Amino acid sequence: MFSTIIDVIVGLAFVFFIFSLLVSGINELVRKMLNTRAKALWKSIGQILDGETTAFQSTKPGVALGAAPTRSSPGEAQDATLAQRLFDHPIIKSLDPARPGLQSRVHHIPNREFARAVVDLLTPRDGDDVDTPRWDAIGAEIAKLPPELGRQFQLLYEEAGGDLVTFRRGIEDWFDTRMQRVSDWYTKRTRWVLAAYGALVAGAFNVSAIGVTAELYENDVVRDAVVQLADAQTVAIAGIDECADRECIEARVGEVIDTGLPIWWRGCTVTDDAGATSEVRCGFESGGRVFGSIAGWAITAAALSMGASFWFAVLKRAIGLRKEQSTRPAPG
Repeated sequence: MFSTIIDVIVGLAFVFFIFSLLVSGINELVRKMLNTRAKALWKSIGQILDGETTAFQSTKPGVALGAAPTRSSPGEAQDATLAQRLFDHPIIKSLDPARPGLQSRVHHIPNREFARAVVDLLTPRDGDDVDTPRWDAIGAEIAKLPPELGRQFQLLYEEAGGDLVTFRRGIEDWFDTRMQRVSDWYTKRTRWVLAAYGALVAGAFNVSAIGVTAELYENDVVRDAVVQLADAQTVAIAGIDECADRECIEARVGEVIDTGLPIWWRGCTVTDDAGATSEVRCGFESGGRVFGSIAGWAITAAALSMGASFWFAVLKRAIGLRKEQSTRPAPG
């Protein structure tokens, strides 16, 4: 009995893992099309440098990201916000040399590059002289910043005690702390997005967690086929990044469907009270089965929102427990 339960867990985790890969692929495709990661990065930078919004202090997922910045023309750069000036800085430009008029696709800025660019923006220039940081002049520039940002940079400036390298490292740590907040927010937002895509995938492929669990528990042949496939795929796929392309995901989903699990829109034969038979979609044989299928889709959508990495870890752990169980000597 215990070994059967472990096999059911392995099979269910494997199904969730494979369809999580599909959901992740859809999410990545849409994110690239909509450029959401770059939009989130630059909206957050606009917040921390110019105080545009407190959106990322909220736990709500529905924050409007707006557009990513575009390159300013030389005449506009003088009146640009600090975030726009950062975007136009040569250090940041080198990360994404976008053409004028096109939105940036930079979705990650290393803390070192951010700090170097910010310190450079705070460093006044002496005409045609060689660009040389002037510690006192940097302090004067900090005083011109928006009040909230100015107070934070002033504290870092005083703690550095005249050491420009220490000041830059302080900005690096400061940037990391604020980006962690944005990362936490973005992860929560992605969880909601994955749940929505999970609901679409569960309905489109008829992946009912209830139906899959019942079939794994009751059908020895199907259960053995799914467990063997899960074993083989866990060995073949060292990490989720190894199966991120469309061809790999399509092949894995096809293999799961071919195991005989009640997935996809197969036809089932039902017999009425008069003995007459008819063909209906599996999972929709009766009102109770329809309700069970819809409830199973909802459970699947919630499970898929956890992400492929989560289910891959669960799958490996379950397979490890299964192997431990099989190697234990029989009692008595």
